[in-house]
Amino acid sequence: MQQGRSYLMEKRRKGKRMNNIPERNNNPQELNKLVKVMLELALDDIRSQGVNPLVVETYRPQERQNYLYCQGRTIAECTAKGISSSFAKAYCNPNGGKKPTKTLNSVHTARKAVDVVPQRIVNKKMTAIWNVNDPHTQIIIKTMQKYGFEAGANWDNFVDSPHFQVKGDFTAVFDAKHTTPYVTKAIQTALNERKCNNLTVDGKWGPATTEAVNVFRKCQGYKTALGQIGSEALNALFAK
Repeated sequence: MQQGRSYLMEKRRKGKRMNNIPERNNNPQELNKLVKVMLELALDDIRSQGVNPLVVETYRPQERQNYLYCQGRTIAECTAKGISSSFAKAYCNPNGGKKPTKTLNSVHTARKAVDVVPQRIVNKKMTAIWNVNDPHTQIIIKTMQKYGFEAGANWDNFVDSPHFQVKGDFTAVFDAKHTTPYVTKAIQTALNERKCNNLTVDGKWGPATTEAVNVFRKCQGYKTALGQIGSEALNALFAK
């Protein structure tokens, strides 16, 4: 809900003090290649369940992250975190309501996070729904998790229901050294459904998971047993 308020407040402020701040970017093409595939698979699945998803934001430049951090905070709070005094004086808004972010190091800036909410007609107007308890929001959360996203709705200290991320050390492939527990669980589940192995779905990428990945790779026509899942293989793994 706080993201929804932030979104509306930002729209009202446009043209006033945001001339030098990058606008909100909702282009999936700006995401890491693997995350982009995960998102596209999830969105197709969400739509198949009768929900109309709205991608609110994907990649976020650091300058925009700094701007969001300034909302709801004082100049002193922001400069203490390393934001320049000139930037803080220009954009701090301590009376601007709830803080839309708790960090300067958002996974959005690494191209590995996305904000998604449902949208539908309300009073004859297409409307974004910012309610975590809405049935369509719950479908989005469950489906995004199915494809390996960590859901901000499940965080204890800062619930962020539109936020989904893949926070990990990876670039072009997932493997034993480059994954997240959420991604590994999703891959293990998909491998089991394809009967590549009878894996324990525990989010731990060990030798059995690597072996199952290689069985899948062989079935897909790959000649090398690398124990890796790239964007093409990821798409094939989850394809219906």
